[in-house]
Order: sequence, then structure tokens, then C-alpha cells
Amino acid sequence: MCGILGFNWEDEKKVRTLAELLRHRGPEQEGFHVADGVSIGHKRLKIIDLSEKGRQPLYNEDKTICITYNGEAFNFEDLKKELQKAGHTFVSRTDTEVLVHGYEQWGVDILKKIDAEFAFCIFDKKKNIFFLARDHVGVHPLYYYDDGKNFIFGSELKVFFKSDIEKKIHKKALDYYMLFGNTPSDQSILQNIKPLSPGSYLIYDLTARKIKEYERYWTVSFSPDNGVSEAEFQSEIVSRLDASVKRRMISDVPLGAFLSGGVDSSIVVSLMRKYVSDLNTFSIRFDYPDYNESQYAKVVSDLFKTTHHEIEFNANAVRELIEQLPYIYDEPFGDPSMIPTCLVSRVARQHVTVSLSGTGGDELFGGYPHYVEFEALKSLNQMPAPIKSALACSVNFVNVFLKNDRLNKLTTFLGSLEEDWSLYLKLFSYMFRTRDESRRLLDEFSDLSAYFKYDDDLANMSNHDINEYLPGCLLVKEDRASMAVSLEVRVPFLERSMIELAAIIPSKFKIRGRDKKHILKKAFSSVLPREILYRKKQGFGVPIVHYFRKELKDLACGEIFDFDLYDYYDKDFVRKMWDRHQAGLSDYSRLFWSIMMFNLWFRKWLV
Repeated sequence: MCGILGFNWEDEKKVRTLAELLRHRGPEQEGFHVADGVSIGHKRLKIIDLSEKGRQPLYNEDKTICITYNGEAFNFEDLKKELQKAGHTFVSRTDTEVLVHGYEQWGVDILKKIDAEFAFCIFDKKKNIFFLARDHVGVHPLYYYDDGKNFIFGSELKVFFKSDIEKKIHKKALDYYMLFGNTPSDQSILQNIKPLSPGSYLIYDLTARKIKEYERYWTVSFSPDNGVSEAEFQSEIVSRLDASVKRRMISDVPLGAFLSGGVDSSIVVSLMRKYVSDLNTFSIRFDYPDYNESQYAKVVSDLFKTTHHEIEFNANAVRELIEQLPYIYDEPFGDPSMIPTCLVSRVARQHVTVSLSGTGGDELFGGYPHYVEFEALKSLNQMPAPIKSALACSVNFVNVFLKNDRLNKLTTFLGSLEEDWSLYLKLFSYMFRTRDESRRLLDEFSDLSAYFKYDDDLANMSNHDINEYLPGCLLVKEDRASMAVSLEVRVPFLERSMIELAAIIPSKFKIRGRDKKHILKKAFSSVLPREILYRKKQGFGVPIVHYFRKELKDLACGEIFDFDLYDYYDKDFVRKMWDRHQAGLSDYSRLFWSIMMFNLWFRKWLV
């Protein structure tokens, strides 16, 4: 991976200053193009072709086209042969140069030909344009600013915070953050700065000073193929995923893998082991047993004879790391698993430069518990109002004694009849744990209903999660944590062909009864033991529900209730939630974490 940036005027001092903010993304080499009315910068982490020939910005033969690029194109060698036959000459072994000549040959259609995880900007001197593009699912970040005069792009918001532009919070993005823990896929926390949408490109006309094209070149489409048997799908899953893993092992530097002991990361490790004799794997050990799954990672490590590295995680690690998080995540980010992701990345970087991850398997193959829960909650919500009211009263009465948080949340689905998208977002959000929380909180996000266009519930939920949760949360978490220590993470499950395959597999093969990821488990049943395939899913959770009642109660309380630089949230309302949380009546730890992260971020970047 690398750090990229640029703008539509010449200023060498400024582009070098801003590039330093991205040094963590590429500490090994840098390059600049300050001419022709533009400034372009690059910070490189060397992965393929470690020589000077790989320095960026990288040019074509007559220097009329140059690129600043973050990512890897895994089929670049095949494309290179095709381009050489067409008469193009190469001076390096990099995939970067393939993109330069590929753009010369095919224009924007290069995006249809590359199998890649990327974000880049190509400066076409003859056409006097910037051509920005981002990979199909948003593995790599790319932001831009356009005020009708100045145009700026960069890998992270740090570039914009240190630019001379207005820094005003985007209210809808903040509301979204408070419900889901991250900003939406199409808007940053700052009003005039946007992420380039996954699977999209834009062309900025440098002469006219405006965006002349903004197009989506790829999107997932769910269309089940009922003419293919489950066994045939299983075979194709193994074949494609094996090929994806193999391609993602192209590197001139050491590789390893994150290993949680869950199904997805275990599958990735099993496939990697076929191609390397010595494989390093990395995992986290938690201090609370109900969150600890390190024993499963050890089972997989022993099975495939990896060199396994494990780091212990506890409340002290949170306390030590927490002040660094607003800089690492230069946008408010409320997923507490950012902590173990940061820590495991630090351990991995001591041994490797590239690590493979199992991210994406749940979204593609139906792995989340809420995919199963949704069907039942939908049925409850469609019951006649008197029955729902009686049921809610019964649940509330029983819960006086049980004090079960899941029952608290259940009652929020026993109100008025709601549309599928609204029900799912309530289930998906860490809010809505009492009936006092109004469904109207979701009204301004009705545009998300566009993802719920299929007759199949799982297709709708997966469609939302692939387009919103992956690029807005999971991939952001992994990118910032790994890049903070100059570690590249690759995601085999999210190869375009894998997503397209998953989109045609009928839902009945993905979830059977309460067996989630049924077809994926069956596909690898001869490779992984049952104790890995069929154990209860834990995820990469963090025991902050306990920490906020014990070890970190003082820290959280102070950051939430003593903060007076901004008055976005109602402290009296939050205090009621705090009291319920401390009494063990509800789990609002994700909300408290989000507020705390927002306050720390605000103090870091806007004060």
C-alpha cells in the first residue's frame, strides 16, 4: 500500500508537507510531480519491484501520462503480456506501470480488466484531466474536495485537515455515525470532503475546473442461479477462493495472515499453506473468557503448522492506545474492534509486510447472527397490533426479573408496522435497546431503502452490508490500523469474481435453518475440523461492556460527561443510558465508545 495525494495547482512545498502526513502509508520511497498546473505526491511501501524503477509518480514513455497509485493489481502479469503484444514497452516489474500503459490502451475500460485492490489518480497531460478511481468494493480509501475552484484528493482526511479549507461537520454523517459507529460510504464527517464511492471513477477537467464525469463502473447484482447444484457451487467456491488467495500472495516481501480461529480466516490460512513452506499467523488473546477465541486460532495454527504469534489484549492496552486512535483514524470511528486490529497489526508488522485477512466472508455467505434473527423479527413486526402489544407487556414483565438486554431490544420490534429496511437498520444499529428510542432516528436515512430491492431477505441484507458496512466500517478499520504501521492487508474473499459468485448462490444454500455460511462450511469440510466450522461465532469483539462498568469506567465517564467543546448529543438522555448500563439493564457500550471516540477526535482535529 501507499499514500497518494494531489491538487490542481503548483505548490511543491505544500505537496511535500501534506505528503509527510501519509508517511506511515509509505515510508520507504517518495516522489512528486509539480508541473503542468498540478501537484501530485506519493509515499511508497515497496511490495513489488523494490528498485528505484518503481518510484512514483510513474510515467509513460513521453511523460504525457503519470500515476500516483495505492494498491495491487493481481493479474498485472497477464495484462503486461497483452500490452507488450500491443507494442507497449516497460522499464519496471511493477503493476503500477501496467496501469499506466493500460490506461493508454483502453482508457477508463482498464477498470473492467484489472483484478485489483486500489485507489489511484492518473494525470493525463494531453487531455488535461485527473482520472481518479477506486476498487470495486472500497478496500483502499480515496477522498476528494471540490469547491468549484480548488480540487484536492488524498488517501486520508489528514491531507484535508492540514489544507486551507473550511472544516465543518456534516450533520447527516454525524447522525449516521451515532447510530452505526462510522460515517456512510458516500460522505465523510466533513461537509465538503467526500470519499470516492467504491466501484466508481471520476474525471476532473483541469481546464474547466469541474468534475465532468462521475460513474459507477461496477456494482453487485443478486440473481440466484437455481440451475446449479449445491455441490457444483461448493466446488466453484473452493476453486475461485484458492485462485484468489494464490494471486494475493504475489509479493517481493514477506507475507503472513491474520488468524482469529473463525471460519473465514482459517480458510484463508489453509489455502495459503499450500503455497508457502513457512507461514506466519497472528491473533489476539482477550482477558475475558467469553470474548477470547485464541484457543481456536491455536487449533488452526497447529493443524497447518504455522509460526503463530499471539498478543494479549486487556483494558490496560485500551488505555494506552486510546489517545493515539484519533490520529490513526482521522475520522470518528466507533467500532471497538479497532483496538485489537491495531494491536495485531503491530505484531504482524514485526515479521511481515503483507498480511491476508478473512474479511468479507460473512457478507458474502450469510455469516452474521442478525441474518437469521431478521426473519423472526420481521414476522413479529407483521403481527396484529393487539398481539404485539400483549407480547411486549409479557416480555417487559418477565424482564423485570431476567434483566436480559436482548429482550430489551426485542420489544423495540413490537411497535408499529415497519418496512424491511427500517427493521434491518434497527437490528443492525447498536442503538434501539428500549422503546423510548424513536424509530424517527432512521427517517433521514430512507435512501438506504434502495438496497432492499430484492424479494429475498438475505440478498437485501447482504446488498446493504457489501455496499455500506464493508467500505464504511470493516475495510476502514483494517486499512487505518494496518497502514498506521506500514502493513499491507489483502482480502481474498472480496475479489470481484468471488463477490459475483456469491451473488448468484441461492440463499437456501447460505443459511440452512440456523446454520450460517452453510455452503462455505461444506465446501471446506474436508479441510477444517468441525470444532472450527461449527463453533459459535464470536467475531472480533472487545469486552468494553465489562470495561465500562469496571476497568475503564472512570475514563469513559470523564470523556463523555465532562466534554464541553460541542453539544451535539443530549447528555441527560445519555446519562439515563449510562445508568441503565451500569445497572446491567442494557448494553450501551458501543454508544459510549462512539461518543468518546467522537469527542477525542473533535479535540484532536477541530480545536
